[in-house]
Amino acid sequence: MTELTLETLRAELAPMRAELAAIRAEQAPMRAALDGLPLINRALTVLQQETRALKGAFNDFARTNVTAGEIEALHSDVNRVQAENAELARRLATLERLLSERQP
Repeated sequence: MTELTLETLRAELAPMRAELAAIRAEQAPMRAALDGLPLINRALTVLQQETRALKGAFNDFARTNVTAGEIEALHSDVNRVQAENAELARRLATLERLLSERQP
């Protein structure tokens, strides 16, 4: 029977450590996506409510002779701002998770 020494134990654990590091590397992108799920849910709820409000507002615009180009520009601006806001919120959630993981 072979005697278990610190060196043999380290040699046995080395492949497992490498495999664990590979698994953690694979998980990193998934964690970032998971951080955004609650934000996506909140954003979807807000968007549904705002969509209902915007439909009424755009219908009112149509009655004041606003052009289709002006409406398209408004949509474009709103889409850009919402996308930037969602990205910043996702990045903040990721940073908060990383900070909480590092705190003892």
